[in-house]
Amino acid sequence: MKKIVIIFILAIGFISCTADGQTETTNSDLTGKWNWVSTDGGIAANIHKTPASTGNTLQLSLMKNYTYTITQNGAVVTSGKYELVSKKSIYSGEMERFIQFTDTEGEQSQNIVINGIIKIYETNHMSISDNNPDGVGSKFVKAE
Repeated sequence: MKKIVIIFILAIGFISCTADGQTETTNSDLTGKWNWVSTDGGIAANIHKTPASTGNTLQLSLMKNYTYTITQNGAVVTSGKYELVSKKSIYSGEMERFIQFTDTEGEQSQNIVINGIIKIYETNHMSISDNNPDGVGSKFVKAE
């Protein structure tokens, strides 16, 4: 009987744990179309990109069903699924919402950060920071 209780406790503990302390979070405040405003950061803050400096307008669309589309100058460049989890932020030391995209082939060429700590400001401003020392972050403004 003692073995059954121990196995039961271990099973519950195993089921309730997730990798790296990650837990799923909601996307209700993120859904919609987000226009890229800027990307800044890097070692000695050497990265400064905007639609004007790159000649590209980018829009990130996040849907309620956890799918996304990225358009560049009106043409779709990538799409797929995303997930939201809680991860420890290097900025605050607290658990914060982290967005991860499943298909990020064009991430480098698009000049935006799409995997990182995600925050909403004033209901229509969003930032995604890569959660790395000397990291890079992108800012967006809601289109709709």
